Amino acid sequence: MKTRQLTLEVSESLFQKLEKLSELTEEPINELVIQMITNNILNSTQKAKDLNDLLTINFPEALPEIIEIGELVGAEIF
Repeated sequence: MKTRQLTLEVSESLFQKLEKLSELTEEPINELVIQMITNNILNSTQKAKDLNDLLTINFPEALPEIIEIGELVGAEIF
């Protein structure tokens, strides 16, 4: 899988929480952050699909492709 590097700037308090979680789970911080981002993307995509389904059911003629949803991204991480 092709990867790209992403640098994040976070508050000291957030970093401390990530460090604590890293210690408790014995996982590197970068892996924890990737898992969190992936889960958020998957959840947000599913919520958008659900909303699109509800709108399509309730307003089928009035809903031109307002909500554009692509394939789920990040599932390959798990």
